[in-house]
Parts: sequence; structure tokens; C-alpha cells
Amino acid sequence: MTKALIRKIKKIDNYRIFQNWKPSGNVEFARVNLIYGQNGSGKSTLASLMQGCAKYANEQFTDGENERAEIVGAGLQLQACDPSSSPASEISTISLDDRDFWGRVRVFNKDFVRRNLRFDEPDGPQPQALLTVGERVAEAEKRIEVLDSERKTAQHDLEIAESAYKNAKKNVSDLGTKVAKEIGDRLSGAPGFNQRSYNRTKVEALLKRFEGIPTILDDASAAPSTDSVFAKSRALQPIQIQPRNTLLEQNGLDGARQLLAASIVSNRHVGELVGHPDRSRWVQEGIGLHERLEECLFCGGGLTSDRRDALNAHFDESFKNLQARIDDLIERLEVSVKASKTYLDALPDDSKVYEDLREDLRKARQTYATEHGDYLKAAETISVALKEKKDNPFSSPALPSDLALVAPSSAALEKVIKDHQSKIEDHENEAKKAATRVEHYYVKNAADEYVRLKNEAESKHAARNELEAQVNKLNEQIAALQNVEGDPIPGATELTEGLRRLLGRDELKFSAQDSNHYTIKREGSPATHLSEGEQTAIALLYFLSSVREDKISGDPPIVIIDDPVSSLDNEILFGVSAHIWSEFIDNTYASQLFLMTHNFELFRQWLIQLEARQQYEDCNYAAYEMTPVYAPRGRDEFLRKPRLARWETDKDRTKVLRSEYHFLFSKVAHAVADRREDETKADQLMELALIPNAARRMLEAFLSFRCPNRVGSFHVALEEVMNSAPNLDMTVRTRVEKYLHAYSHFDGGNFSQPLRLNEATTVLRSLFQLMYCLDSRHVSSMCEALSIEEHKLLGMLTPVASKG
Repeated sequence: MTKALIRKIKKIDNYRIFQNWKPSGNVEFARVNLIYGQNGSGKSTLASLMQGCAKYANEQFTDGENERAEIVGAGLQLQACDPSSSPASEISTISLDDRDFWGRVRVFNKDFVRRNLRFDEPDGPQPQALLTVGERVAEAEKRIEVLDSERKTAQHDLEIAESAYKNAKKNVSDLGTKVAKEIGDRLSGAPGFNQRSYNRTKVEALLKRFEGIPTILDDASAAPSTDSVFAKSRALQPIQIQPRNTLLEQNGLDGARQLLAASIVSNRHVGELVGHPDRSRWVQEGIGLHERLEECLFCGGGLTSDRRDALNAHFDESFKNLQARIDDLIERLEVSVKASKTYLDALPDDSKVYEDLREDLRKARQTYATEHGDYLKAAETISVALKEKKDNPFSSPALPSDLALVAPSSAALEKVIKDHQSKIEDHENEAKKAATRVEHYYVKNAADEYVRLKNEAESKHAARNELEAQVNKLNEQIAALQNVEGDPIPGATELTEGLRRLLGRDELKFSAQDSNHYTIKREGSPATHLSEGEQTAIALLYFLSSVREDKISGDPPIVIIDDPVSSLDNEILFGVSAHIWSEFIDNTYASQLFLMTHNFELFRQWLIQLEARQQYEDCNYAAYEMTPVYAPRGRDEFLRKPRLARWETDKDRTKVLRSEYHFLFSKVAHAVADRREDETKADQLMELALIPNAARRMLEAFLSFRCPNRVGSFHVALEEVMNSAPNLDMTVRTRVEKYLHAYSHFDGGNFSQPLRLNEATTVLRSLFQLMYCLDSRHVSSMCEALSIEEHKLLGMLTPVASKG
């Protein structure tokens, strides 16, 4: 269990008057911390920030997200340490997310009073554990009657709103059902599409996604009829085409040119045959027919051996070999042409491939046919030349120089077949995509209507929820009045005794009204119009009871108390001071205490007591003062920021602790006497920000001795003493009257506002000149006691005889 204490404030980023704020380096907190600061110094704002962090840790925000956002944005960081361990090893940074730490922080301030206790106000804040009611229980019953009437009206309105919301919600559902049916009807029978399981839930899910990502329906079908047909179609059959044999190309042309250029090597030629291919062919065929014959079958003439030998020499082996090679090439050309033609004839019909490939197939077939025709013509040209060479081997027939023998390309056809096969393999996926496009088409068409109906349903839902929240709130209010949890009887006894000690009187008594309520009575009658001090005292007692060891589970608390004594109820100062001292100094169940006050007398009492206790016991305390400072933020523009500094306890500082009057006299006198010619506006604002209030309180104290019968009548007393001082300089009187009318607390003036810079020193000096005129020895004695240079304070005032 950690017992970490707040060592220092590291920073506050953004919280009201605290903007990018860091304290001075010598501010390190002790177990008991006493902080004095006048109104406007930032003291209560700091307490409010600590309270907000504690609320954040316990999720107790009552003002909603605005309060939460303000605390989160404050950026508060503390430095904490465990006093039981080595400081170097146990110093840590505390931020808002350290919930265990903030769960120990308890803050008492005006907001605590407002939130935790309800006094006379019919709509006052509700307590967390005890309900304190200042009026009779009958008033609560009246309130219940009013709330119950409101609840019945709200309940009736809620029933109407509930019906309207259900109808609007049904309209959204009906649209989803309608679209789902349209999609189901269109895609019925599509592979992978289950019409039975397709319903409005899927449509609504798609529409919700469309609201967040409008691009998801960009693929909606532009031709839903075509896509739906494809989505329901089956894959086509594969196409098998026998591979085409290798065709003669340039190699065949080159071979033909070689054969056509070949020569017959022979020593003897028959002249009648050379240059006559028809004769040569006729004679060559006739040699075989006249084998073993003595006479020519054509003319009947004799065939001599010499003639036979001459013809055989003409048609020798080289002649025959050339003819054989020519026949072979011609045959190979014919085979190639036939193979190309067979491949062309075997191509599939357009209807055998997917529709989007049919045009490609038609074009590829046409191209192949054209190329085949060119190939056929080239082969025939070559064959004609070769046959001529065969019939007349001694000739050299020539082929055209630009003749090309190029086989028809099958690449385009093969690509179509390959694409067709890919589509077969991917048909299922493509069919699903087509189905999705159809689905998106119908959903997209319904999107605008869906958004309209959905917005209408949400509007009805919001109205219904608002009424439901209103009914719930009324129920909670009625229940809070009828049956608040908690047993007030122990609290009543404790509060009665504690209030007697705080107030020094026993006129207020708490008694149980029933099991859940108690009343406050003053001298036997219901107590109404409790003073601010009485309310604060009751709230303080409740606060103290909530932080005692037996009321807290977990680690010892860190207690922050802000202004426990009201400026309008100073008579309870001593009782409150003693009670807090008893709770947190004499007892040690709280690990750390911060007592913040604008009441100098309370601050003075505690500081004197702590210094005295320190003489014989280490009570580990520190005292600080919080004041506003002004920093330039632009031309003639200044930013007010709090300054937290140690309250030094040297000899001069101790003088001002003799009384609150000493402190106020010192503060206002120094603001006048310490003026420098080279001061900037920021310096003047820094010193004069809170002087009007201090000056009034100083004058009140002075006048309480000069006019004891006018205590509480500041305006009357001041007029009376000025009228009793006939030798008072008229300029002084004029300035004091101007100050009186501008800043009189009882005439509605605002003593928290700063004086105008161009008149501040003159007006404040006039107050001391008035006091000097009334009692010069007193003013001189105060200046001597507080080490203030009298001539700087009074200026050029000529001393006059004092009545004092």
C-alpha cells in the first residue's frame, strides 16, 4: 500500500487562471501545508482542480463531458514521494491517470457544500450519504406530487414516442426486406447464392457499411440483366485443338532456291532434249517403257545400243538425284499446306467460347485464314518452279526476290483458347462477382431511401430516449425524496455535537424524521435560512466524518480544505480552526493536509501554533502565499497568473503576524511606499491587483477602534470620521470619497477589481493621510513597527495635530 505524499506541483497546462503554469523551484510541500491567498489569487481554483482530478478517478462528474474535458485538458502533473523510503528512489510523477493516488484525495470547498448537502432550497444539491432537510417533510411530499404529475405526462408522451419509433424502425426493416426479395428473385439459382438465407439483415449491413464507405457500391452493375444471367450460368466446355505440325518456312524457301540453282554434271548431253522439258520428260518416261525392246513403240524404228547408251548418259544418277530432291521438297510443301489447312478447319465455332471472346476468335480466325492464303500462294509458286526444274534440270528457274514463305501465326488463336480456359477455371468466381454487382445495384438504388428512413427512425429514437431519460430522472428524483439510502440517526447525533463545538452554541439540533431523513431545528422550531457559516460548518462536519479512518477503505487520505471559514461568519473561526487542528494535527489518520484560506486570522493562528509546536515536536509543516502576478502578453495587454511562494518566517515577516490589521497595513503601505519610477505596468498590476479589498479591510479595522458604535457600517463610519476632522485637506477628502463610492462593499462596489493605475498610489496614499490626520501617533507607530518609511508613505502631507 502506497502512502505517497504530494511533494510539488510540476505543471498545469490549461485550467482557468493556470495557463502553462509552473511554481517556483523552492515550493516543496510538507505533511501540513498552510496556504494564504486573497480572493482572485487562484487558491480556490487550485483546490477545484484537485477536486476535479479526484472526481475523474472515481467517475463522479455531475456536469457531464464539459467538466470532464476541462479536467483532462488541464494537464496537471504532480511530483510525489513516499516519506517512508529514500526520496531519490521513491520520487514519482503523478498524472490524471494515476487513479489509485487520486482516489485518496478528499477536497472540501464551496462545491462540496453545494453538491453534498441540501438546506432550505427546494432544488438544492443532494447529499451522497445523508439528506439534510431544512423544511418540513410536507414540503418534500408536495414536491413528490408535482414530480409525479410531470412523470405521468412524460410517460404518456413516451408511449406515443415509442409507437412512432417502432413504426419508423419497421419502415427501415420493410425496405430491407423488399430489397432482399428483389435480389433473391433476380439471383435465384445462381451457384453459391442461397436465396433462403439472404434477408434484410444482409441488406442493412451493406447499407450501414455504405454510409461509412460510400465507395463499396461503386461496382454496382450497369447491366443487371446481363450480370444476373451470367451469375446463374454454368461454365462452358473446354476446347481441345490438336497441335499444328511444324510448317516449312524460310528453310523451305532457302532449300528451293538451292535446288533451282543446282547444275547437272555430265560429259554427254542429247541435244534434242536440252532446253525441251516436255521432250525430256517424254523420253525419260519412254526409257522405262522400252526396256528389253529392239524397236521403238512409237515409230517402229530400231533402238540401237548406241542410242540407248546416249540416253542413259543424258539421264544419269545426278539427274535423277536432283529430281528426287525436288519431289521431296514439293511433297513437304504440300504436307505443310495441308497441315495449315487442317488446323484452320479444326478451329471451334464462335459459339463455343465465352461471349466476350467471340469477337477475338473471329478476328484471329480471319487473320489466320488470310495468312494461310498467303502461305498457300507462296508454296504453289515454289512448287511450280521446282516442277519446272525437275522437268528440265539443265535450266535455272528463278523465284521472285521478295517471295516469303511464312507460316500462319497461331498465337492469337491460342490466346483465345487459353483465355477461354481461364474463364472456365474462374467462372465460379466471376459468377459470384456478377452476383455481387447485381446485389450492389439494388442496394445502391435503395440507399437514398434507406438514409431518409434511417434518419427518421433515429430522430424518433432520440425523441423517445429523451422522454425515457426524463421519466427515469423523474423516477430517480421521486425515489430520492421517498427512499434515500443511509441511516441518518448516527449522523444526527454526530452533527449536533460537532456543530455545538464549532459554533460555540447549541441552538441547532439534528433529529431523525424517519429511517431516511432528519430535520434541523433551531430552539425547537424547523431551522430555516441557515447562515453561510452554519451551512459551511455542517458541511465541514460531514466532510470530516467521511474521511476518518473508519470511513475510508484503503490508504490514508490526502485532505485539501479550501476556505472553511466564510468571510461573513467570522464568529465560527476559532471553533472551525480548533476542530480541523484536532482532526488532522492531533490525529494522523490523514497522510497530508492542505489548508487554504483567504482569512488571514485563521492563517495567522495556524502559523503561530505550528511554529510553537515545532519547538518541541517535528510536525513537518510549510506555509505559502498565493498572489496574482501580471505578465505582458502584448501592447497594453497583460496576463494574470498565480504565484505560489513560501511564506518566510524571518523577523520582518513575523511582525505582520501580530494581527490581521498589521498584515493589511503592511501590505497596503508597501504598495504605496515601494513605488518606483521605472516600474512597468505589469509591476504595478502585480502589486495593486488585490489592494482595494485589503485597503477596505484595513480601514474597517482602523474605524472599528475610532467608531466602535459604527462597527458593520463602513460607509457611515468613514463619513463620520471625515466630518470630525476639520483640518483634513480637501483633496484628501475628495480622493477618499471617490474611493468610498467606487469600492464600498456595502454600496455594491467590487473590491476585487484593481484600481486604475494612473490613480492607484494617490488614492491609497490619501487613505493613510486620512488615518494620519485622525491619529498620527498610531500611523507613525505602525510604520516604525513594520519598518515602513513614513515620509514615502504619506508623501508631502504636512503633519497636523492629531486627536488621537
